[in-house]
Amino acid sequence: MAWTLLGMLLWKPLAGIVLGALAWAVRRRGLPALEAGRAVTAAVAGGAVVLLAAYSVLGAMPLWVEAPRELWSAVFGARYALPLVLGLVALVALGAARPHRAPSTGASLAPRTWRTFLDARWLAALVIALVLVLVPTLAAGMASRPDEDGEYTRYVVDVGSGTLGTGIYGWHHSALPLVLLVPLGAATWWALSGIARPPLAEAEPADAANRRLRSANVARVALGGLLLHLGTIVGSLANTSRLSGTFSGGDRGWFSISTPFAALSGTLDVLSAVAACVGCALWVFTALTAVPAPSPSRPRRSAVPS
Repeated sequence: MAWTLLGMLLWKPLAGIVLGALAWAVRRRGLPALEAGRAVTAAVAGGAVVLLAAYSVLGAMPLWVEAPRELWSAVFGARYALPLVLGLVALVALGAARPHRAPSTGASLAPRTWRTFLDARWLAALVIALVLVLVPTLAAGMASRPDEDGEYTRYVVDVGSGTLGTGIYGWHHSALPLVLLVPLGAATWWALSGIARPPLAEAEPADAANRRLRSANVARVALGGLLLHLGTIVGSLANTSRLSGTFSGGDRGWFSISTPFAALSGTLDVLSAVAACVGCALWVFTALTAVPAPSPSRPRRSAVPS
C-alpha cells in the first residue's frame, strides 16, 4: 500500500526525469561543452528536481505524522509557489556564473542584447506559457468566493435556496505566484543579459555556441518553472470540476448538479500531467548539460610489418 501511494505521488517527477534524460541522450553529441558554471548548473537544476520530488511525498505525510491542521494547510498551499521559487533561485545562480577566460583582443562591433544568443522559439514558448498561466489564474480568481475566514478559496454552485461548494485556486492561493512572476521575468532578463554582454573570446564561434547553450538553459529553467506552476493550477481546477451532488426535488424526484466545466475534468488531468512532466524534464535536461559530451574516438592504426 505504501509503495503504491508513493508511486502515485512520484510518477510525474519520475516521468519527467526519464523524459529529460532521454532528450539529453538524443541531443548530447550536438551540444557544446558548458564552460561557465558547470557545477552550479548541475546543482541548482538537479537540486530543484529533487526538492520537487521530495515535496510530492509530503502529500502522504498526514497519514503518518500528527500535526496541526494549519501547518499542513500551509504546506499544501505552498505547492503553487514552489516551482516559481525554485526557478527563481536557479535563474539567479545561472546568471551569477561567469566563465574565467581572457577576452578577445579584437572588439566585436555587433550590438548584443539579452536576445542575441536566445533562439526566438524559446522566447515564444515563454510568452505562451505565461499566457497559459495567467488565463486560468484570473478565471479561477474571479470565480472564487470567500470562505469562513474571508479567504478566496471557495467555488460555489447555487442550488435553489442552498449552495454546493468546494475548494478552488482562488485569489488567496494565486496572489503570491502572481507576484513571483515579476522577479522570475526580471531574473530571466538579467541572466540572459549577463550571458550576452561580455566580450567574445578568441575562439568566437565556440564562445558563441557556448553562450547559446547557456541562454537556452536559462530559458529552460524559466519555462520549466512556468509549466510546473501551470500543472498545479490545472490540477487544482480538475479537482474543482468534480464537484457534484444529488438533491431531492420533491414530487419531481431527484436531480443531480455539477460544475459547468465538469466534462473537462479528464482533459484537465491530462494537461496537468503533461505540463508537470515537461517542466520537470526541462530542468533535468538543464542539469545534464553540465555533463561533457564524449570526445570522438579515433580509430586505432594496426601495425603492419614491413
